This record gives sequence, structure tokens and C-alpha cells, in this order.
Amino acid sequence: MMKLLIFLFIANGLFANVYLDAYPTFFTKFEDNYLFWSDGEKQIFDDKRKKNFQQLLNDSDLKDQISLKYPNNFDLPINDAGRFRNDKFFKKMYGKSKKEVEKNLTTIIWLPKTLNKRIKITKINGVDKKLQKISNQLDKLPKRFKKYLINIAGTYNWRKISGTNRLSTHSFGIAIDINVKYSNYWKWSKNMKYKNQIPKKIVEIFEAEGFIWGGKWQHYDTMHFEYRPELLIN
Repeated sequence: MMKLLIFLFIANGLFANVYLDAYPTFFTKFEDNYLFWSDGEKQIFDDKRKKNFQQLLNDSDLKDQISLKYPNNFDLPINDAGRFRNDKFFKKMYGKSKKEVEKNLTTIIWLPKTLNKRIKITKINGVDKKLQKISNQLDKLPKRFKKYLINIAGTYNWRKISGTNRLSTHSFGIAIDINVKYSNYWKWSKNMKYKNQIPKKIVEIFEAEGFIWGGKWQHYDTMHFEYRPELLIN
């Protein structure tokens, strides 16, 4: 039993380190099943509760949040990596209220040569700079890609996910939805059969800067990208 406990402790430590790597300005260490924020506050990593899928959506801990491996290929989606979110984590990092989040929003230019559209995004974790870099690279793609990227559905919007009490990642200014016209969403399908129109090249450009794609979810949302670097660390 003691050996098992030691093994689990070490395994959790290795698992938790992705947060330190992904958010080095926010976390300082992992110790005794707690991640320590840079201001000294600590947050439990593994609450050790067994949860069904709905409970994982509604009440995930930091371990649950990274428990599913984000697919590194473009085969059919195999899980919902990224959909389990710890509310305290996002509020602590990006703002506990609409007012707090908006204090850290800034404006970037989406597709400066093609569209020159001003959009709002958080500057925390340099998300604004990363999304501007993505935008600039997307702007250089051939014309056939542009239809997916114009008429974007939005970035910052303090709101709950439809049909739930959970805040959307759009609430924290870390997400963007591209053109709905060429997107697919699991709730729009009667049998939830996977569909996608978004080119692989667009997804790769987002992922290179720490954004995951909702098109790799079992409950797919192919217009959606959100900044979640902890899920892209191997």
C-alpha cells in the first residue's frame, strides 16, 4: 500500500508539472497534492473523487482538467480533452467577474491585410500576442482558406455555455469562434455524427501557439479555438 501511495504521489507530481510549464508566471511549485499560485495561494490538484462525465463537466479539479490527452493527429475525435474545466482556475488567472476580465482585454487586428477587423482578447499570458501572430500567419494563406476566417463569430463574451451554468472560455477572453457558415457543432446533428469543414492547415497554425481546437472533441465544435497550452505539452 505504501509503495502504491508513493507511486501515485510521484505520478501526480509529473502530471501537475504541465501547469508549471504552461503557466510559469502563475504557478511556482507542486507539493503535497497542491499547486501553488505565485501569490502564495494553493489549490488542490486531485480531490480524489470518482466522477461521471457530467460531474467532470460541472465540477472538475485540476487533475480532471488535463486527464484526457488532446489528440495530436487529425483522425476522428476520440475524447473531449479541454471540455473539463476548473472554474476557480480560470477565474483566478483571468478574472473573477466581467469587470475584472475586461480590465485585461486589449485590441488586436484580425487578418490585417484581408479584413482588418478589430477584436478583443485578453493580454494575460500573452494571449493577444499569440493570437495576433496566428492572425498574421492565417492572412498569408492562399485565398481558398479565407472563407473560413472572415465573418468570425466572436472572441470575448462574458456568458454561460448554452444550456448550462458553466462559464464559456469566451468569458475570459481566451477563445475565438471562426466563420459559423463553414463550421459544424454536435448539437446541430441529430445523431451526433462527426462533421468538419475546417482545413488542417488552419488548425495547425492555432495549435502551434497554444490554442486547442473544438473539432478534436467528441462533442465537436469546429468553429471554436481556445488558449489551453497545458493540453499541448507532451
